[in-house]
Amino acid sequence: MLTVRRIYLYLVAAISLVAVTWSVIGLARLVLSEGIGAGQITGLATLLAAIIVGLPIFLFHWLPAQRLAAASDDERESPVRTLFFYGVMAIGAMPVLSNLYRLVARGLVALVGGSLPDYYPYNLSAAENIAAVLVWTVVWLYLWRQTRQPSNWQAISTQTVNLGLRRLYLLGFALGGLAMVTWGGVNLLQALMRSLDGIGWRTLVAASCAQLLVGTAIWVVHWSILQRDFHSGNPAEERSVLRKIYLYLAVFIYAVMALSSGVMLLQRLLELALGGQPSSDPLLWQLSTPVPLLVVGALFWTYHRYILTQDAAQAPEAPRQAGVRRVYGYLVAALGLATLLTGVAGLLTLIIDVVTSPAVIGLSFYRDEVALFVALTLVGTPVWLLPWRSLQQQVTQSVEPEATQQAAEYRSLVRKIYLYLFIFVAALLIFGSAGWFVFHILTALLGADLPDDFLTQVLNALVISLLAAGVWLYHWWAIRLDGQLDSQARARRMADIAVAVIDGGEGRLGQAVLRQLQKALPGVQLKPLGLTPQATTAMEGKPFATAELDSVGYITGSWQALAAGVVEPAIAASQATKFVIPQAQAGWLWVGVKPEPVEVYAQQIARGIEQAIEGETIDLAGGFEAGTWLAAILGVMLFLLVGGGLLIFVLSMM
Repeated sequence: MLTVRRIYLYLVAAISLVAVTWSVIGLARLVLSEGIGAGQITGLATLLAAIIVGLPIFLFHWLPAQRLAAASDDERESPVRTLFFYGVMAIGAMPVLSNLYRLVARGLVALVGGSLPDYYPYNLSAAENIAAVLVWTVVWLYLWRQTRQPSNWQAISTQTVNLGLRRLYLLGFALGGLAMVTWGGVNLLQALMRSLDGIGWRTLVAASCAQLLVGTAIWVVHWSILQRDFHSGNPAEERSVLRKIYLYLAVFIYAVMALSSGVMLLQRLLELALGGQPSSDPLLWQLSTPVPLLVVGALFWTYHRYILTQDAAQAPEAPRQAGVRRVYGYLVAALGLATLLTGVAGLLTLIIDVVTSPAVIGLSFYRDEVALFVALTLVGTPVWLLPWRSLQQQVTQSVEPEATQQAAEYRSLVRKIYLYLFIFVAALLIFGSAGWFVFHILTALLGADLPDDFLTQVLNALVISLLAAGVWLYHWWAIRLDGQLDSQARARRMADIAVAVIDGGEGRLGQAVLRQLQKALPGVQLKPLGLTPQATTAMEGKPFATAELDSVGYITGSWQALAAGVVEPAIAASQATKFVIPQAQAGWLWVGVKPEPVEVYAQQIARGIEQAIEGETIDLAGGFEAGTWLAAILGVMLFLLVGGGLLIFVLSMM
């Protein structure tokens, strides 16, 4: 009920505050642009009505929320309150920054003698832009001062969710400012390289400079705050997943920008080197698209890679941060490999086309394609090879004895998706090419006419099949290598782990547990300890002794055995993890526990110990829930849909 009340109070307060603020801005703009006349009575009445009605509604909800926050720590620490602050601050900061950008652009355009469009929002006067800036700045400063009050700041800075909302606000504006800097820099370089003159060119230069200046201010201010928080040594900032997502997203986007522009630039240079006819446009004009993208992309890629290196030197990588890093690494590797394979396949098919052509066509006919595929090959090779080698080195390092199990790169889900995705696509290409070939052979044997370019198509299919087979074999080898590394590391771990199995009955339960442990965890040290001669004999173990528990990491047995008088003190003193089997005696019922056969309990114990050893979340029940089954079915259907569509596409291209 308290959460519902908070949501109601802060949601209504936010909506009414935004409505009143825009109404005040609209009123100011109306008066500044047209004055107060008979023709504006309707607009004036509408805006005044919104202010007169909306302001009391805001106060009616905001003041009680403030009183509740002053009286209760829970209210101040509520994520709903923090979301109100930073949500409305974000809503207010956007019109402030956009109107500031238009003011700067207006001033620079007037300075260089350009012209702005005459449609909204560019047709607003400077006074109307200033009105929006002033009104929203007042609201933003009020909310910012609220967040900086000691009681509110304590609630924000000490609560993980609240700190995450503040970080999301800062990262969002840092990303927005970075985008403005990027396109402002690209547009400015492009305009300068084209070296034109006239009002249009001057307007573009002025607008690009305004975008660059305002974007730099937005990015630097917000990013500096984030950097200061990170370098303060706050563990919450060092372990932030949002920060890593921001950095790796920036690195990936700028890598794609540099990659695509590098391909375009190299393609044009290769065309000229192969004797292509120069364009009537100047060379700088021809390069005015790829060069700015390459320069800006490489510059910011280098900067964000440097920041990631600094972060790694200051703070160790948390598991979730490592997951973000893996996603980035495998995305770049996949992009590079796809680019490389496209280039190689294109070059090979061009060679086949040249060899099998009925007449000499000449290099000029293939010049554009050759330049494109050579550029894709040259650019794709390092883009795939460098991150892939780094990822392979991390796989090798993660099997070192000092490496933690959480650092096992070869067990990463992202890596498995990457490897199996390329295996899947390669298999479809092999099947498609082979199916096409068999289809045409059968049609020929049945008397149908073969196409004129049959040999060319056959060789193209053969090349694609061989290339796909190479990709399939290499990635299958990587999967097998991962499995071998996992087996070796698992064997080393198991050799250092001891499990004590205690049985105080006839030994049947102990035998079942030992059998399941030997099956699920080969190589683990098992210590069967009997409390009775029958149990000791049945398990082929030793009589129970306290000293036998000194070196074990896990202890399991029925609750009766672990609670026996001679055992209970030793069990309580041991630091080992205990897995207790709820085996009921006659007349005893375990509330909330489903009775299971002995073999089922033994399987659950083996599964739980295996999960604990592997560093996973322990789930003794195992199995799939209904939602998991539904997700699996949908996943299989999606897999078949995508695979079938890709197979049809491959066949259509043959």
